[in-house]
Amino acid sequence: MSSKATRQYLERHAEPEARDAATISETFGHVLIVPAYGEGDGLFQTLGSVPGGPDGEVLIVLVLNAREDSPPPVHEANDAARQRLARELPQGTSLSENPAITLHVMPGGRLLVIDRARPGHFLPAKQGVGLARKIGNDIALALHAAGRIRSPWLGNTDADVLLPKDYFEQLAPVDPATTSASIYFFDHRFAADPELAEAGRLYEISLRYYVLGLAWAGSPYAYQSMGSCLAIPAEAYASVRGFPKKNAAEDFYVLDKLAKFGAIQRLAGTPIQLDGRLSDRVPFGTGRALTDMTTTKRGVASYRLYHPLVFAHLAAWLRVLEAIAEKGGNVDQPLEALPAGNPFLRADLLQETLASLGAFEAVREAIARSKDPETLRRHLHTWFDAFRTLRFIHEMRDGGLKSLPWRQALTEAPFTNLSGSTDEETETLRSTLAEEEKKLAATPAGVPAHAVQGES
Repeated sequence: MSSKATRQYLERHAEPEARDAATISETFGHVLIVPAYGEGDGLFQTLGSVPGGPDGEVLIVLVLNAREDSPPPVHEANDAARQRLARELPQGTSLSENPAITLHVMPGGRLLVIDRARPGHFLPAKQGVGLARKIGNDIALALHAAGRIRSPWLGNTDADVLLPKDYFEQLAPVDPATTSASIYFFDHRFAADPELAEAGRLYEISLRYYVLGLAWAGSPYAYQSMGSCLAIPAEAYASVRGFPKKNAAEDFYVLDKLAKFGAIQRLAGTPIQLDGRLSDRVPFGTGRALTDMTTTKRGVASYRLYHPLVFAHLAAWLRVLEAIAEKGGNVDQPLEALPAGNPFLRADLLQETLASLGAFEAVREAIARSKDPETLRRHLHTWFDAFRTLRFIHEMRDGGLKSLPWRQALTEAPFTNLSGSTDEETETLRSTLAEEEKKLAATPAGVPAHAVQGES
């Protein structure tokens, strides 16, 4: 039986396509949602990599998508993908013509294709992958609520990955009643071009460096925000009202909501293989970073990482929040205890940054409406979330703790386990940071003390 949160979400917030789930009579063990925007052969490699699952056949929900103003190559690639699907799959069962939704038989399961890449059915301007993910997940949620999906998990990935053979089995030890999301470990597949491969390794180093820095500082938001590596319990998905419809960073924002709702489990099993490719489809992310590194004058040689002291200041602020939660009182007393004369702690810059973020007002409000330390702790970390953490880091950087050349940052950071060894090849450094990040899987991220299980 579906929960109250799921029923309300499907009634009030689900995309119209979710209603077509009622026409599917089959029951599946697992579901996987894949948005595809202008994909070529990589899409079919992804589909071919989807393994069988322990609970039964797999339903893949493929959301072909584009906006009317998408570049011509995107429309051409979508047309080619549509034609190839028609050639290579048995005749599908039509569930809807507005938009076109078809169900195809595949080895090990079914492929549900939602075509939002045709005239009259394009995604709205300024919306994109977030809406595509939401459409796919809303359909999956409706099927789960109807008892058509046995697994409690909504798997999410991208159309340029290779999934491990134990993709579904990795979730078996994770309790969906207390976990709001699981994040698979990942590796990049690097291009044959040496410059592009080096850029890819550096970008992966930056991703792992950031998460390791957050974890070292004690942030509950220390996880990779990747829609390609994400699985969400159906109840948690409904409770946070699904993916935002953004054209970028939809994974960052949905995880920001999920981390406030329950634990984020960082998996350390066989990694998902990501494609390190050039792309300008969104203003940030792997593709954009590689494009910037390989096409600008600065290039790979001058790549920089956040100053380690930024994370030290974050750690100091998080200790202040913990002191406030434990002892109550006001925000001024813990701040006054910071060592103003410490040359490694810019107390002035820290307070300026916090004032700019509105931290002091937010803390005072949290104190006023909290009756016990645990409630206060949750209010503090719910306000100082992943988004404000990133703003804090950027303002500390822009205020004086400027980013360092990447090798220097890796050497000086206390959380990389690379002190004195950063003359190694980039691949060695990347692998070392990956192993350091795997250790985080022993403890979940997220704001603690909140159960995910919804009301039946």
